Amino acid sequence: MSPMGSGGVVTLAVVLLVAVVALLSPAGRRVATSALGSVGRWPALIRAELRGKAPLSDDPRGDTTPDIPVVADESLPPTRGLPQVGRPRR
Repeated sequence: MSPMGSGGVVTLAVVLLVAVVALLSPAGRRVATSALGSVGRWPALIRAELRGKAPLSDDPRGDTTPDIPVVADESLPPTRGLPQVGRPRR
């Protein structure tokens, strides 16, 4: 393994300094805590997926799909299964 050059050492030092400064702020700690909590749930999610259970489908908090009401219009004639495409009239 070859040693890093001076540019690599400086880049690594800057990245570590930015990470330490971010973790010192309250917002950075909240982000780190939520990221670690999310990563901590991965093994349980993977095990549930391997068992054939979809763990997120029963959780109403994760469902952001809006409820769209079904509207049946009885005045429209029934449509065919496939669209009928014809030549344009001249």
